Amino acid sequence: MNYDGFDEHPERAQRLRGIVPHERRDVDYYDPPAGRSGEGYGQAEEDGFNFWETLRIILRRKWMILTITFLGVTGAALMTLQVTPLYRSTATIEIQREEAKILSSASVDPVVVADAEYMATQYALLKSRSLAERVAEVLDLPSDPRYAAPTLSREARLKAAAATLVENIRVSPEGRSRVINVQFISPYKAETSRIANAIVENFIESNLERKYNTTAYARRFIEERLATAKSALEDSERKLVDYAQEQNILEVGGENGSSSLDADSLVSLNSELAGAESERIAAEQKYLEARDGTTTQMLESEDLRRLRERRSELNAEYQQKLGIFKPSYPEMEQLQARIDAIESEIEVEKGNIIAALAAEFRAAQSREASLRQRVAELKTSVQDLRNRRIEYTILEREVDTNRSQYEALLQRMKEVSIATGVGSSQVSIVDRALEPAFPFEPNLPRSLIQALILSLAAGIGLAFLLNYIDDTIKTPDDVRTKLGLPTIGVVPKVKGNKDIIAHELNNPKSGVSEAFFSARTALQFTTPAGAPRSLLLTSTRPSEGKTSSTVALGMAFAKLGQTVLIVDADMRKPSFVADAGASIGLSGLLTREATLAENVVSSRTEGLYLLPAGIVPPNPAELLSSPRLKSLISEAEDMFDIVLIDSPPVLSFADAPLLGSIAEAAIVIIQSGQVRTPAVSRTVNRMLESNTHVIGAMLTKFDVKQAGYDYGYYSYNYGNAGYAYTDRRVSDSASSRRKVRIFTEAGEDDTGA
Repeated sequence: MNYDGFDEHPERAQRLRGIVPHERRDVDYYDPPAGRSGEGYGQAEEDGFNFWETLRIILRRKWMILTITFLGVTGAALMTLQVTPLYRSTATIEIQREEAKILSSASVDPVVVADAEYMATQYALLKSRSLAERVAEVLDLPSDPRYAAPTLSREARLKAAAATLVENIRVSPEGRSRVINVQFISPYKAETSRIANAIVENFIESNLERKYNTTAYARRFIEERLATAKSALEDSERKLVDYAQEQNILEVGGENGSSSLDADSLVSLNSELAGAESERIAAEQKYLEARDGTTTQMLESEDLRRLRERRSELNAEYQQKLGIFKPSYPEMEQLQARIDAIESEIEVEKGNIIAALAAEFRAAQSREASLRQRVAELKTSVQDLRNRRIEYTILEREVDTNRSQYEALLQRMKEVSIATGVGSSQVSIVDRALEPAFPFEPNLPRSLIQALILSLAAGIGLAFLLNYIDDTIKTPDDVRTKLGLPTIGVVPKVKGNKDIIAHELNNPKSGVSEAFFSARTALQFTTPAGAPRSLLLTSTRPSEGKTSSTVALGMAFAKLGQTVLIVDADMRKPSFVADAGASIGLSGLLTREATLAENVVSSRTEGLYLLPAGIVPPNPAELLSSPRLKSLISEAEDMFDIVLIDSPPVLSFADAPLLGSIAEAAIVIIQSGQVRTPAVSRTVNRMLESNTHVIGAMLTKFDVKQAGYDYGYYSYNYGNAGYAYTDRRVSDSASSRRKVRIFTEAGEDDTGA
């Protein structure tokens, strides 16, 4: 019976028996970056800044961003057009810094006010309340109802007008110069220039008045201080003279200032004592050397030199004759006597030299002792004088201080007397204010540009915030970065009715067909030997397109001329259910003795076969854990080129991990933008924990337009391609013996896989 592409033909068993068993093979699969530990998925390393990812986020929410931008710009335009026009006039003045010199002298540097502080002070004075009140009084603004209510008192109106002026004065420097721009802002066009000019004029006048008042005050202050300083100087000089007379202190002028006679004598005697001490040391050294016979005096004595020469001659003569005569010979005895006499003379001469040096040494000692005694006496005298000079020095310094203050005040008094008659100001007008031709506020272009930038930034910020909050798997990049898995295929999302699946899958140029052809190609490159012999397709939750992806992949492989068997292993909610009374299916194979060929249903697509789930058992997990299942899948691998296993969702039941441990490989079906990352991570980890070889993921119902710029290539030649899942029944009564119904899981009937 033909039912939605699957038939049971009488000759089916014979055809299946003719399929040559395949040789078993060992394959090596691509290992995902996160490994097989079950802990790496969902923890893939995030890259740094990605321009294309950023652009994709912006383009995906472009309508929200454009809406916020439009509302912001429109609101700014409406608010700007409702603002009262404001006019502005600018007067320019130059301010020269003046050094603050009330007290100065040659020995005291003038108090210099820092430029920044000085200019800041001038800015504050220009915006001061006193200047504003002066301008308001001069222009009679209290009488103008635009600045103050007529019902108020004169004083209250003056304060109100001054407050309005202060609020609308703007002061700003012209770069780093001393030129200052003084602006006044008002809704009244003619008032701006009139008030701006009045402000700078009155500022100059008030500056001159402050300067005159300051100079007059300084003169009075200096006069009072000068009289006090003069009296203090006279008193201190009188005290100094009286104390010097009482203590008998006589000062002697010199190069280094005044000093006493005893102090000068002490300095001189100290020098003499140092010389005497040196002479005594030298004399003592000569005496000691002479006593030891090593002094130079012995060598320099003419008498000693002559006697020693004579002794040498006699010794030489004695030695010469000693070879002829005996020592007892009279002539030899006479010669020896002469030598002894000369030796005696030498000793006498040495004694004379030593005596002379001893006399010199004693004289030097005596002179040194005398000088040392005199120095000690003068030290006592000078120390006593110094004790008496302490008070004298204090009085002397007081006199010097009072004299310096008096001279400084006297000099400053002369300067102030001259400055009192000078009326110059450090402030001058550079440009007077002119009446403005146009209002400066509101500035519609500037407001629109600011609103555009701010609203655009707000829209983009909100887009990134929503993207951060949304942790679902939406794109192939999300599969890679968040799960660490390669993307086997991307199936586009399209709108259509339930019957569009057949048309899309049978149209080789449709987007859906192209997507599954690409997935088929990716699977063929997962191992050096080609696609896995048995492949499990599972998902995190129902309605993600798992079953339809299984059918579409089976059709894609069958179009290559391969034999494909689809095993409906979802025995809780089968996608392919036998009609009442039908006994074929996986559950029957696992519970009774039957052959695989007897339970396989063929399809309209050449090479595509189905093993239905069969009758729903009460304990699917226990049934799937049977050793019979492993041998059954192994038998199917021998009979068919590829076996595709459609399993239940992972997080709901234990069926998928049991099937994954038997299948050669597995892929996870993920519905784009509907499943949160932690849930998919738990799915992958649970499969890995059961020793399932997860080789990648397939993204279904992928919205190319919403994904943005990066994924534009997925839409190539897709047009409105896509398919929906069907819940229709196609019968062939002429050949029907059994009925097999294909239906979709809830929610899978309105979008692409």
